[in-house]
Amino acid sequence: MSKRVIVNVISLFLVGLLPVATSSCQVTAPTPAVETRIVTVVETVVETVEVEKTSPYTYQLLREMSDTGVYAGKPARGHVIAFANIDGQLPYASLVRQGITDEWQSAGGFMEDLIIFDNMAESDKALENAQAVFDAGPEVFLQFQADPNANALIGKGASDNGIFIIALEIPVPGYPLIGIDNFGASVMAGEWAAEKINNSYGGWDNIDRVIYLDSSGTGERTALRIFGAKYVLGSRFGSSAHDRANGSKAVVFDGIIDADRAGLAMQVFLQDYPEDEFILVFCINDSAAQGVYQSAVEAGRWDAEKWILVSHGLDDRGRELVRSGIIDADIAYFPENYGKYAVPAALSHIYGNAVPPYIFIENEVITEDNIGLYYPSG
Repeated sequence: MSKRVIVNVISLFLVGLLPVATSSCQVTAPTPAVETRIVTVVETVVETVEVEKTSPYTYQLLREMSDTGVYAGKPARGHVIAFANIDGQLPYASLVRQGITDEWQSAGGFMEDLIIFDNMAESDKALENAQAVFDAGPEVFLQFQADPNANALIGKGASDNGIFIIALEIPVPGYPLIGIDNFGASVMAGEWAAEKINNSYGGWDNIDRVIYLDSSGTGERTALRIFGAKYVLGSRFGSSAHDRANGSKAVVFDGIIDADRAGLAMQVFLQDYPEDEFILVFCINDSAAQGVYQSAVEAGRWDAEKWILVSHGLDDRGRELVRSGIIDADIAYFPENYGKYAVPAALSHIYGNAVPPYIFIENEVITEDNIGLYYPSG
C-alpha cells in the first residue's frame, strides 16, 4: 500500500483601504493603517492507493539461481508441491526423482512439503494418485505419466480442483510441458548415424539393415524419437532408408519401450534376416538398447565392429553401455537435471509469474569418446 499526500495552499490576502480627503482646509487626523496579514491555510488529504507488486521470482531468474546452485531468499520455504513419477523402478525415472528432490531442498523447501507418488507405469494408478494429490491440495502438481488418455482425465480433474499442473515428458492438455524436443533429439541421432555410416562404413551401400524400434503407442511426442532419424536417413540416403518404400533396408517394430520387448523383436529380426551383418539400430531408450544387445549376444550375432546402436536417454544403464562400447551414440536427456527446470517452473507459478508453455531440456550426443566430459566418475 502507498500513501499519497495532497497539499492545497490557500492564501488569503486582507488589504486595508485608506480614507479620502474631502477638503483642502480641513485636515482629518489620519486613521491608523489597517494591518495587512497573509494567512495560509494548509489542507491535508490522505488518499489510499492500491499498488500491485510483481514478485522477482520469475522463471528466468529462478533458472539462473538453479544454474549457480544458490537460491536467494529460499523461495521454496513454506510452500508445498506434489510429484507423481512415471515408474520408480526405471533408472531414468529414478534420476528424475532424485533431481527434483535435490533441487527442491536447494531452493529451501522441506522434504515433508514435497509430496511424492509412484504411478508404476499404470494408468489406473496414475488416476488414483492424481485424486490423492487433488485431496492434498498442493500449490503445483508435477505429473509424469505416459498414457495420454489418463493425462487428459487428470488435466480435467486438476482444472476442476484448482490445481496447477506442470507435465513431464507427456503433455497434460492445458498445462505447461517440460521435456525433450523429441524430434530435434531424433534428428541429432539420425545425423550422427549418417556421418558414422559415411566415415566408418564406407557409405550406405555397406549397411545391410536399419532397424527402427518405435513406440508410437506412448504418444506422438515419444514416437518422434524415431521419426526424426527416419527423416534424416531418408534425406541422406534415399527411399531405401525409409520403412514404407519397396526394397527398403528398413525394418520397424512398434511398441518397444523396454528390454524384454526389444529382445523379442530382435529374436524375430535375427531369424528373418540370418545373413545380415552390418546392422544399424535406433532405440527409444537405454532399456531397449540393452534388450537388443542381449538378444544379439544370445543368438551369437553380436559384433561391436559391425553393429551401430543408437539410443536415447543416457540413464545409468546407458552410461555403462556407452563406456563398454555397446551403445555407439546416446542422446543424453540428462534426467538428473529435470529438477533444475521443474522446480523453478513450479516456484515461478507459486509466486504469480508466468511459466513458459514448453520447456525443453538441453541435449547432447554422447559417445565413448566424450562421455568422460559429462560423467567423469563413471
